[in-house]
Amino acid sequence: MFGTDRSTTTSPDKARSLRGVRILNDLEPRELALLAAECDWRSYARNDIIFSAGQGGTRGDVVFVVAGSVRLARPTGPNGRIAYVDVNAGGQFGETGILGLDDSDLAAIAREDTLIALLPEARFSELLARQESVSRALLFQYAKLLRAREAASEAASGSQPGATGVQRVYAELLALAEPQAPGGAAGEAHGGLFVARLPRHRELADRLSTTEEVVAGAIAELVRLEIAERDYPGLRIRNEAALRRICDSR
Repeated sequence: MFGTDRSTTTSPDKARSLRGVRILNDLEPRELALLAAECDWRSYARNDIIFSAGQGGTRGDVVFVVAGSVRLARPTGPNGRIAYVDVNAGGQFGETGILGLDDSDLAAIAREDTLIALLPEARFSELLARQESVSRALLFQYAKLLRAREAASEAASGSQPGATGVQRVYAELLALAEPQAPGGAAGEAHGGLFVARLPRHRELADRLSTTEEVVAGAIAELVRLEIAERDYPGLRIRNEAALRRICDSR
């Protein structure tokens, strides 16, 4: 069901590690190596179709995005609208089949050169039952996603009385951001909040019922005030308290 992979042009086998997959962070190296050996590894170039709607979705596999990013597309109703979700390196999709949810209408496209690892659904289900850390990480991921969607929905529907377009943008940034402890992989000591991959301005504008100009201006103002700084492809929030004060002001 999956599109043509580009395995002949990918990184060597030594790069085929699941170490960067977030929900597997607490597994021992031996467990990760065993899982990696059971995966079907595939690589795609930018804009390659991984699978199209009607091809059976993930065909019973859980897909780990090891490098690059994947854009998922799904119809949202009879009016032809499509909902898009980006899964970046370290994320996964396809596990909802374990819950009996149908993904046959799902399509997936590589947003950049991408490496994925496919683990059979039955094997992932067994992993969830045996490794509490994985099931806990998955539940935390769902809870965070639900919270972000609720915040976006409230902002877009105007349920935050008096909230301006700029404030809705800032509320969405806070919903997307994750805490970052001081002393990251590069030895930096900034900490604070970090949006790992900032959505495109058009995407944020559509989500928040505003314009691209409002989104671009709102982010530029944060950078000018040194409340945030760009860390491509993400955004680092240096002063969370100041950002929250702007969101709460009316």
